[in-house]
Amino acid sequence: MTKKETTKSELENLRSLVAELETIEQQHKKTENELKAANQQLDASLQQLKAAEQQLKAYNEQLQASEQEIKAKEAMAQAAREFAENIIDTIRHPLLVLDENLHVVSANRFFYATFNVEEKETTGKKLYELGNYQWNIPQLKNLLKNILPQQTAVEDFEVKHHFENIGKKIMLLNARELMQEEGKKRLILLAIEDITHRRTAEKEMQRLNTELQQKADELQQILYITTHDLRSPLVNIEGFSKEMQNSVSELNEMLRDAPVDKNLKSDLFRIMDEEIPEAIHFITLSTSKMDNLLKGLLTLSRLGRQKFSFQKLNMNRLIKQAIDTFKFEIDQSEVKIEVDNLPSCTGDELQINQLFSNLIGNALKFLDPERKGEINISGQKQENGCTFIVEDNGIGISEVYQHKVFNLFEKLDPKKPGIGLGMNIVKQIVEKHNGTVQLDSVLGKGTKFIIFIPD
Repeated sequence: MTKKETTKSELENLRSLVAELETIEQQHKKTENELKAANQQLDASLQQLKAAEQQLKAYNEQLQASEQEIKAKEAMAQAAREFAENIIDTIRHPLLVLDENLHVVSANRFFYATFNVEEKETTGKKLYELGNYQWNIPQLKNLLKNILPQQTAVEDFEVKHHFENIGKKIMLLNARELMQEEGKKRLILLAIEDITHRRTAEKEMQRLNTELQQKADELQQILYITTHDLRSPLVNIEGFSKEMQNSVSELNEMLRDAPVDKNLKSDLFRIMDEEIPEAIHFITLSTSKMDNLLKGLLTLSRLGRQKFSFQKLNMNRLIKQAIDTFKFEIDQSEVKIEVDNLPSCTGDELQINQLFSNLIGNALKFLDPERKGEINISGQKQENGCTFIVEDNGIGISEVYQHKVFNLFEKLDPKKPGIGLGMNIVKQIVEKHNGTVQLDSVLGKGTKFIIFIPD
């Protein structure tokens, strides 16, 4: 091979090598670009991984917070349960918590003490299985199985039952569905109150009230008969006292011209003119007092026996009628009476008329002679009734005497007419209307009576 040929061959090899190198360089650049892209992708993946790690960390922190919150809520719920159980244990009535299948979830200590059962014999068992099935009570089954599902609460369900270990009991049951979170089982709170003694006491009280009413009726009858019949001998005493007075006058006339010893005549005149008239005077006063007393007692007996007829009353008209009965005394004493526009009230017309007549009469009786008499009558409608006020500017009532005003036969002034029954009658009438009467008085300034009559 010539030198020229060798050079040409080497040149071709060189070109081939250059081409190969260019190919390798291109592959290297391609690989370098791929590597660069891979590095970029790796960097992006690392960024995503870091973001995922941060997100995971945040999730872990949220999870820990949630776990702590759940633990806190569980602790609060446990504390609330313990607090509720402590409260329930202080309630002095048996309490049961039942599930929807009427199994006992829990009970307070008064349940165990009252019905003589133990906790281990109760929790988890059906209510009707407690105490050897002595709780197998048809009315209770009806309450819990039929009534309560239709209602969220059942109040005052009374049950009579005979328990083997504690005897016959009357129980007042109150059942209520407890508020539960959605999805949880239904719970029922059953409250039990032993009202055996209460019902026994109520029956005894009813018997005693009946007996008392019978005795009161008998007493009213005796009082009426006695007061009515006692007036007959009083009439006789009064009549014979007048005849005696007439007889004394006749004897006096006969003795004047009779031939009797002067000293004897003087003694006889002294007896007939002084001693016998004085005795007759005291007899007359006593019979008059007793007659007034019997009339008052007769009024009381009629008040006790009278049947009340309650109706809506026009108080303006009624008070005018009461005032008209005292017209002569009012005109004579020149008393000023002012009456406001009064509200209507519910009551017995005759008794309410008598009530205000007694108050007006009492005000007129105790006017202050040192000033012109004034009587004011006012009224106001209340939410559950009416309040009426009768106020005067009379002599007033001493504070030490005020607590006696409504007592029987108490008189403010013994010299005044009457026997001390007026204010007691006022009190009785008000009480029979289920109302109240109050006294407000200042000695020397006047008296105020405040009457409340309920609707």
